[in-house]
Amino acid sequence: MTRFRWRSIVVVAMAGVGLCGTGQRAQATLRFGDLQVSGNLQSQNLIRHPDASTYQLVQNRNVARLRLEYNWLKGGKLIDKYDIPFVERSQLTVLWRGIYDSIYTFTPDVSQKRDIHGNVYGLNADKNVFEAATQEGITVERPGKPPVRRRFTRNLLGLEGLGDDALDAYAFENSLREAYIDLKLRGVPLTIRAGRQQIVWGETDNFRMLDRASSMDYSWHFQQEIPPPAWGWDEIRRPAWMFKFLYDLSQVGPLSQSFLEWFWNPGDWYPTKHAFLPRPWGLAFYDPLRNPYDGAFYFGQCTISDYTVPNGPRRGQRACNRLIKNTKLFGQGDWHRNPKDNSQVGVRYHGITPQGLQFTLNYFYQRFDGSDGTNYAPLSALLDTPENARKRDRLYARGIFPAEAISPYVHTIGLSANYSDEQYTQAVFRLETVYDVGLPFFDVSKVSVVSTPALPGVTKKNMWKGMIGFDRPTWIRPLNKKSTFFISGQWFWHYMPNHPSCEAQTVANLSADQRKRYRQRKGECLVGGLDLPSGLRGPEVSFRDKIRAWESIVTLASFAFYRGGSVIPTAGIAIDVVNSWGMEPFWAVDWVVRDDFVVNIGQRYFVTPKGTSTPIFETWGLAGLNSRRSETHLRLTYQF
Repeated sequence: MTRFRWRSIVVVAMAGVGLCGTGQRAQATLRFGDLQVSGNLQSQNLIRHPDASTYQLVQNRNVARLRLEYNWLKGGKLIDKYDIPFVERSQLTVLWRGIYDSIYTFTPDVSQKRDIHGNVYGLNADKNVFEAATQEGITVERPGKPPVRRRFTRNLLGLEGLGDDALDAYAFENSLREAYIDLKLRGVPLTIRAGRQQIVWGETDNFRMLDRASSMDYSWHFQQEIPPPAWGWDEIRRPAWMFKFLYDLSQVGPLSQSFLEWFWNPGDWYPTKHAFLPRPWGLAFYDPLRNPYDGAFYFGQCTISDYTVPNGPRRGQRACNRLIKNTKLFGQGDWHRNPKDNSQVGVRYHGITPQGLQFTLNYFYQRFDGSDGTNYAPLSALLDTPENARKRDRLYARGIFPAEAISPYVHTIGLSANYSDEQYTQAVFRLETVYDVGLPFFDVSKVSVVSTPALPGVTKKNMWKGMIGFDRPTWIRPLNKKSTFFISGQWFWHYMPNHPSCEAQTVANLSADQRKRYRQRKGECLVGGLDLPSGLRGPEVSFRDKIRAWESIVTLASFAFYRGGSVIPTAGIAIDVVNSWGMEPFWAVDWVVRDDFVVNIGQRYFVTPKGTSTPIFETWGLAGLNSRRSETHLRLTYQF
């Protein structure tokens, strides 16, 4: 189907959505006996304003959701006719979601002119990636032909450069978000949920620790989703086919409301999904491997490959075209989707003490998806040994870059707790903490076979992560005489034990033999994954992304109800106290126009009080990754 045809269909569909929003008040749900159908139509529009004079439409995301709930087994009888042994009750739940984002059809000018690396692409290190690519271009070496100089155009660096097939793939989503059965066994305090689902554990808001059973999709709007009632992380988790079990233990000694819950994902797991530039949200740089300007696939020994680039700015050049074992960065590691290769498991115990302290004890054994802000290594290159050196040459000749995408299994133990202090503070205090064993990090003291552009080896380390928070309803009568303000604060930290400090950029510039001697004398020297060198950025402006022993963020947010609950304003701020005090203040207002129609409007700003002359390579998603992405949003929801 042509793109013109797609546009015609979508315009008609959007007009239909608009007409739906102007109809008479609809019933909240449709009921047909034990069958219940509900859903909504939603349009989210984002306007980016990186400065006072620039405005860009970066999202027109139109969503349709349809939810079906069928209470098909009650009192041991299926559809009130058939006796089912061992089962007391059961319910079927199905949720479908369809998405269309029009910016991938009409491709407005949403090119982000600066990436996270700063002005280091020019010959004098004073140009950003957009300026260098359009003004200086690239020299393409072609076998048997003279080299040619080619410049990039604005279109090649923007959405149009992705091509029609990719744009259509990004514009549309047709997904089964949920499809599971709940079973309550007869005579046994065991409930089973089987099917496609999300599993949400933990006490944190917007930053993940125990909430790791489901990976995330950061390609649409990174993690910038204000929690319900407006939106919520339920929309960006990646559901999977899993089994979840809950065994009600009732009273265990002095502990009440005790239960044991565990899950098994038998192979249906993917890592967190990321997007690269020129897509407007996601990681703030072009694909480090495949982008035709400075991607690692086009430099060094990749130029001895037997693969020739068929089209694009580097057409006619020899290059690499894949990783070892056909793995894909942030996509597919060296595993198959089966229970043997890719199972994930987790278990937790829940109880409440006589003093009212509610807590859980947790354990996970699953692949690490990197969605909690950890500055981990997603690639592992072959280490520099004589055997690997011979293997490297064979791989390059076949067009294989000698590294593979990784998502290693890690052991995680965790604790969460909350306590309502009614006597002194009238607040609920929350705690969540985990200890991860075996997370991968780039280590410039480990020499790999990849020298141009250099890619360090990987060292595994442990990390302690935690959150302490509070929630408190508070009267502020000059602002609201009828309702309290709900105030919530959180302090997050990441800590890496036994982390030696080092001058990573200095160590990285040493020769291979010198780096090996450094490792023998002083040990590891870790760097982050956001500023690794490219084919055109030299080592003198790479490896600036430091791994710190401590990382920390503080958040504070509040909301209240006005006009009988039909107007709900929310405001808050997140502050990265370690990385240059980067900040994200935000506000939003939900307006329930009527029972079936809700309007939400808001803004978020990414603030760098210390300026941006020095790049900020934080991975929390504040003023580093999302610098110059301040935006205004308008969201319309029609419910039925």
